[in-house]
Amino acid sequence: MGPDLLARLSRFAARDQRPGAGDRPHRPELWAFIAHDCERLAEVRIERTALIAVLEGVKELTDAAGTTRSFPAGTAMLLPPGWCGSVVNDPGSAGRYRALVLEFPAEMVRRLLRAHGTEGLTQRTRPGDWHVALTPALTDAIHHAAAGLTADPPLPPKLAEHRCMEVLLALLEDGVWWLGPVAPTGTADAVRQLLRTRPDTAWTADSVAGALNLSTGTLRRRLSEEGCSVRSILVEERVSHARDLLEREGLSVQEAAEACGYANRSHFARRIRAAVGVNPSDLRDR
Repeated sequence: MGPDLLARLSRFAARDQRPGAGDRPHRPELWAFIAHDCERLAEVRIERTALIAVLEGVKELTDAAGTTRSFPAGTAMLLPPGWCGSVVNDPGSAGRYRALVLEFPAEMVRRLLRAHGTEGLTQRTRPGDWHVALTPALTDAIHHAAAGLTADPPLPPKLAEHRCMEVLLALLEDGVWWLGPVAPTGTADAVRQLLRTRPDTAWTADSVAGALNLSTGTLRRRLSEEGCSVRSILVEERVSHARDLLEREGLSVQEAAEACGYANRSHFARRIRAAVGVNPSDLRDR
């Protein structure tokens, strides 16, 4: 990334603004990390998709396998949910470390992948490194999103989210496919990742097995060993998606039911009541 592009993003990292402890809100967020002394952070776990642009100094990432990658000023990385490892933020000769971090909630990533295809997603493993090229187009998208998230007075939430969705689209266009969780830890995890991207599909054991390149018998046996089934995972993912749509997106009960693959509104309501103990309309009114 050239000095002009670097300067455009630097204005959003004028002071240290790090996330506090506790749950993150279900919306995109912008953070700035500034350090004048070398920071060493052990046992870091990424909970939400995070795009990190290094503006000054060097960031080092060491993953759970012990592989270390360095990211100097002007470079960026995209870390998916579930990434674990240690981090070093080194001011180096610049005398200051600065980085801009844009975090995306899981539901936003799900919507992107549902809308723009996920062929081969579940078969792919972790990339060799997490590097992302800060092209002019991606930098423009980040700048537009950052300006929206820091606007005064604040932009309407949906407009700010739309700007952040442009960043995800730019990443996907550049071939950055590891936006969501990658490298499933088991068959149940692989099934969850698949169903999560398309919860409205009428999934069966046969169709899931085909998507994962397994026989139906092998799929059922492995899921049974993990204490679940295609049906139970599908219900879990549909209920989770329904809560996002009702509580945070403001969809009607009928719209949420259809988006979750339920043609019958009464059946949808029974599933929600059984899972969370309240009616879908109660979730929408919270």
